[in-house]
Amino acid sequence: MGAETLAPAPPPVNDLTSRRFVEDPRGLITGNSVRLLRNGEQAFPAWLAAIDAASERISLEMYIFSEDPIGRRFADALARAARRGVVVRLLYDYFGCRMTPAAFFRNLRESGVRTIVYHSYRGWRPKIWQLFRRNHRKTLIVDGAVASTGGLNISNEWVSATEGGDDWRDAAIEVRGPAVPVIEAAFAATWNRRSNKEFRLDPARFQPQAMVGPTPLVVLTNSERGERFTIRRAALHAMRESRTRIHIANPYFVPDGAVLRQLCQAALRGVDVRVLVPGESDSLIMDAASRATFSRLLRAGVRIWQGRSVIHTKVVLCDNDFVSIGSYNFDHRSLAYSLEMVLNVLDGVFNRDTAAMLNAEVSEADELDLRIFEGRPLLWRPLEQVARALRQWL
Repeated sequence: MGAETLAPAPPPVNDLTSRRFVEDPRGLITGNSVRLLRNGEQAFPAWLAAIDAASERISLEMYIFSEDPIGRRFADALARAARRGVVVRLLYDYFGCRMTPAAFFRNLRESGVRTIVYHSYRGWRPKIWQLFRRNHRKTLIVDGAVASTGGLNISNEWVSATEGGDDWRDAAIEVRGPAVPVIEAAFAATWNRRSNKEFRLDPARFQPQAMVGPTPLVVLTNSERGERFTIRRAALHAMRESRTRIHIANPYFVPDGAVLRQLCQAALRGVDVRVLVPGESDSLIMDAASRATFSRLLRAGVRIWQGRSVIHTKVVLCDNDFVSIGSYNFDHRSLAYSLEMVLNVLDGVFNRDTAAMLNAEVSEADELDLRIFEGRPLLWRPLEQVARALRQWL
């Protein structure tokens, strides 16, 4: 991370300049320490080390958990933990793991790992709406003491190219302190709705965590039956409060009208607004829907970069104080259908580290020029508009 001793001090907990970014300051949880984990290169070793050090329980929630070299490493680590008496709970999404053989999870269960699949599809009892309602969170909580959440799944796409992976760019946040039981309580709420009584987690029994650092943050989730727009509303609030910069990285950037207006208005009032997206993601139709917003943004003064690698990072950074990081995409699925989690962090050092990560990605990306972009083939434009019109179903 560079010379940590030269880092500026993080904002005080009671600093009103920072707190203005939080829609409801009553949700702030103070006394945490946080660490940015960049890409699978940093996140996977940190997660595996935490699993290997577990002594009581592991709560893992993952959208994609693949049977590939990195997936098998995690499966082996979870199985080892279960064999030494750790209670291991794995909640995985049926759709996200549709390419993973059922035998992979059966072997985990036989090793003592308690597994639950989220919204599995049964042909004899179809519930079409469940195909849209997915669990898109990626969280790991170990012994109620350390938690991590972000955009990374356990799959080869997030492994570095030097180790034979696809080198997708992404980020997660590691947290210690009083926010950890709150993060685990969100996991428990989803787990307990589907678990047998004897395997449930009782958040009332979570041990409070001591204050271990200077960082205040807010844990934001949407739920299965309500609070669908909490994360979006908080992001809009932070954008409105920005005075110097709004930097966004997102793989499926298909913002609704309110977010588009807010970004354009911020750029017009002189805020440095930057958006980093992949030049080509794993969804061509989402890429097309994203491009349908570019002309409006560029005309307003928003700067847009397209990464040469797949940018899967999900970050909103405002000024020098605020970072929102988690699993949330700027698309309708995250807004209305998927379970998501973000942490909204007020910390100058974490903001600086996140800005450095984004700047490094931008230095390897291609900035869009309005004149060149609007000279793209005419055939693409109606296809992009059709894709955007279908955004509620993508």
